[in-house]
Amino acid sequence: MPPPPPPPPPASTASRAAMLHSVNTLASFSDTLADFLDQWNSVVLDVASIAATFAVLFPGPRSNPKPYLPAPEPQPQTGPAPEPDREPEPTLAPQPDREPEPTLAPQPEPAPNAAPAPETQWEREPSPFPEPAPATQPSPAPEPAPAPQPESAPAPLPNPDRERKDGGGDAYAAELEHRCQQMNCRGVRRFVTAQVRDGGGEWLRQVGPGALRRAPDPAALVLRAVGRYYIRAESPDVEAACTLLLELYVRAGCPRLRGQGREVAELLLRQEAREAALTWRSRLLRVSGGGVGDAPGAAGARGLTLFMAAFGVPVEFPAQELCDLVDAADVSACVEVLKASKLFVRKMRDVVIEMINKAMYLQAMRIILAFEFQEAFPLAPTLALIIEKLEHDTKDESEGQASERDEEDLALLSSISKCIEDHKLSPSEFTSFAAKIALLEERVGKPKQACTGVKRKRSEECVE
Repeated sequence: MPPPPPPPPPASTASRAAMLHSVNTLASFSDTLADFLDQWNSVVLDVASIAATFAVLFPGPRSNPKPYLPAPEPQPQTGPAPEPDREPEPTLAPQPDREPEPTLAPQPEPAPNAAPAPETQWEREPSPFPEPAPATQPSPAPEPAPAPQPESAPAPLPNPDRERKDGGGDAYAAELEHRCQQMNCRGVRRFVTAQVRDGGGEWLRQVGPGALRRAPDPAALVLRAVGRYYIRAESPDVEAACTLLLELYVRAGCPRLRGQGREVAELLLRQEAREAALTWRSRLLRVSGGGVGDAPGAAGARGLTLFMAAFGVPVEFPAQELCDLVDAADVSACVEVLKASKLFVRKMRDVVIEMINKAMYLQAMRIILAFEFQEAFPLAPTLALIIEKLEHDTKDESEGQASERDEEDLALLSSISKCIEDHKLSPSEFTSFAAKIALLEERVGKPKQACTGVKRKRSEECVE
């Protein structure tokens, strides 16, 4: 019996390194491909816009800039329309010794495809001899104009909002629920777009979250329905509908797939959502020319914020940009919706810690107050920590640098104080914080107060 074959030699370290390099290269290629698709869609939009502009400015051979002129029709004449090459023969005129025979008058042959010409005038001209008017038909008296009928009131236009309030909302809600259960992504987007166009946004905020929860896979439904509208939205109504759809999903609590295959589907969904969020971020950076918070309008920033609240914040997204994005999205208008996402709230808590460690105290306080993180970050200890860090940074500075630093610290603490007041809190409740502001005001204001006192003394001497 032959001996068994020897086992294969173990893989060398070089082969493992090559395999790891191949995997990293493939991941980098995936990111590059996603960015390329984003750029390509932008190029397609630009080319379509340029083509439309050139089509208007320089019409092609098939486009006729001149208005269409139909074939000239014969001009209606009040008199006869005799044939141009014939005139009525004089031999046909009635003779003096006999009465004219009107039936012998030649009738002009109508031209083909021409409207019948009215009775010619030369047939009606009086003959040189008086002709008995056999039965002169009196001209019909003009019919009296009919009495104006009272115009009926125009039928009222359909008012979807009124129909929803009058009981028709159950039918609308049932239709939305049916589309969600059927996982009809395009149908859901069209339904929400129609409701947004008709002013049914508030009604959708009441019935939409419940309908989305009844979908077999709510996350996949919303992700497919939203699509890539942030790159190529069909219309402003569609863009507003996609943003509202993300808001409804977050209000519903970001439900996920139920049943078997949940782990694999969740992994694929997160990967797709991560690529979409990073592509969206790249677009905002390209449009603004600076940071994500500098993009014109709050719609794009709010849409991306709701998207990451729905599907998670990628680890590649910088914390500073996330703070700028929340500020640009007008966090006061959507913070109640964002707090419904546990993933986003957990991420924002980590962002607060990172902001404090990076000496971005004002941004950290804005997030703490907006998301009501007072339990995780009590205000009194947090403010005391900020003051301690500010004092530690000014220890080794010279007198001139310390003076400039005092002005900067006073401006920072004043901004934090105003932020606290905006949230209906009193800065005077925090003793050490209020004392630090008073001390900085005294340091910064001493030279000004001295100058003011000298001027006041001189003015009193002049009065005396």
